[in-house]
Amino acid sequence: MEDFLERESVSGNLKSMTTGEVIYPPNNQIDWNNQRLEPLLSYINIISRTFNWNPKDCVLAFSAKGTDDQHLFSMMADVLIEKDGRPFPDYSEFQGKPVNVDGPTQERLREVLAGRRKICMYDSKMHAANDVVHFKAEENEERLILPFYAFMFWEDWRQQLFAMRFVRDNLVYNDAIFCLAARMVNTIRDYVRQRSPENAEGLYDAIHIRRRDFQSQFPSTEMSANTILAGIQDDIHPGSTIYISTDERDPTFFEPLRQVYDLKFIGDFGDMLKGVNPQLFGLAEQIVASRSRVFFGTYYSSFSAYIARLRGYYSVKENQPGHTSGALQNTYYLPSKWKREMSIYQAVHVPFYAREFPIAWRDIDKL
Repeated sequence: MEDFLERESVSGNLKSMTTGEVIYPPNNQIDWNNQRLEPLLSYINIISRTFNWNPKDCVLAFSAKGTDDQHLFSMMADVLIEKDGRPFPDYSEFQGKPVNVDGPTQERLREVLAGRRKICMYDSKMHAANDVVHFKAEENEERLILPFYAFMFWEDWRQQLFAMRFVRDNLVYNDAIFCLAARMVNTIRDYVRQRSPENAEGLYDAIHIRRRDFQSQFPSTEMSANTILAGIQDDIHPGSTIYISTDERDPTFFEPLRQVYDLKFIGDFGDMLKGVNPQLFGLAEQIVASRSRVFFGTYYSSFSAYIARLRGYYSVKENQPGHTSGALQNTYYLPSKWKREMSIYQAVHVPFYAREFPIAWRDIDKL
């Protein structure tokens, strides 16, 4: 946001959507860290356009350059009337059978519909008339609580993959967060090597356990420590070092796991964390968990989901088993009924926010 305000707002590039006059940010301020955001949000509402797109109902489509917009609506109509004799697609028909990333447009569209029967079109007129499109995240309004790729569809497969790579390579945590995480990972690995010399690579495992208010939102995720222990024992060997990221404040809660495993928490890195904004701890923990040998997350948690996406990126970079299909072999979920969600390719489906999907990382470097 700071770069955007400096490049576009302070330079006078943005205008009121109603009057057309140039509008500058409040007090020409660009750094809003740890500030009241209401003035900034009011400013953004003035200089941007918001469209009533509901990701539960429609797929936001971008037509290919040099084509009209109507043909995508016609393509969607053909799917709806089952013109080719095939029933309206269900995500389950793509399980373990992904569509090629450069496959025909209609096949790629069928794969991401996830029950939605409408297209929301971002067309050339919208693009020309609106310098800034704002996806709001206000209470009692539609919010994009889902991965971007579960909502947006590009007719041109090259543009689709460019968007995937752009997010992977540019919408990343800053250097301070990555440096903190790297120090934590190196510390854990050095500790594991000293503790178990036979573990020459310093491999460790990680779990993310979401509790407290989350359990009232998603009662099916409530687990005792013994349930967690039972869920991980088949995949994490007794005595292994496990990094636990959690919002649980009772240090005794994980005692049953401590009887079997060597546990590490964010609090074990006290000296390393001095002078670091505590709001950054969780982001560093996501990177630490992404580099573990085995990872167990909490289903429905977007925090766990992003760790899975990072592990997907690394699976491709490191040619890990299953990467060609998008499957993640050592990434699991708790409770155990969702354990193997990531073990086989699955197309985008509801609830979109509960997990990440292999379309985010599978074969996105294809040119």
